[in-house]
Amino acid sequence: MRSKDRKVLIGKLGKPHGIKGYIYFHYYGKEISLLTNYDNFFDSDANTFKLEKMFEKSNRLIIKFEESNDRNFAESLRDKEIFVSEQDLPSLEEGEYYLFELEGLKVLNLENRILGIVKGTMGTESNEVLILESCTDSIDNKERLIPYIKPEVVKEISLVDNYLLVDWPEDF
Repeated sequence: MRSKDRKVLIGKLGKPHGIKGYIYFHYYGKEISLLTNYDNFFDSDANTFKLEKMFEKSNRLIIKFEESNDRNFAESLRDKEIFVSEQDLPSLEEGEYYLFELEGLKVLNLENRILGIVKGTMGTESNEVLILESCTDSIDNKERLIPYIKPEVVKEISLVDNYLLVDWPEDF
């Protein structure tokens, strides 16, 4: 079982906006309103921040942390990845998963052949895509891209048994 104090990447900071500590934020989630639910945000250096304000301008998200009161501080945050604690993420319905939870799962096809393990995901316009890398038990050394489409391609997910079942040919 994974540690619940794990940090989960939710976005990346951009350039400063104005002189009062505001900064552009490229949020990887879909619902920006969820940002107000998080008590703390973290950067890769383990610095902690609290969200003070946020707004959208020209379809771009701009935020201000309580700790950021001038352009120089905002500039020091440029291009930093921002994380939240896994335990602060909203609960999901049964059968729903955060994409990061799939990382490390063995991927089996319907013929019970191991295609690899989930290394990560990437988003496309139409759907998320699983990035698989080979492992010691996999059928070959190929890296594979498999669309994360439920239930057509992804048939079953078990975090307890550490596998993901897909309807996907081994020669694809």
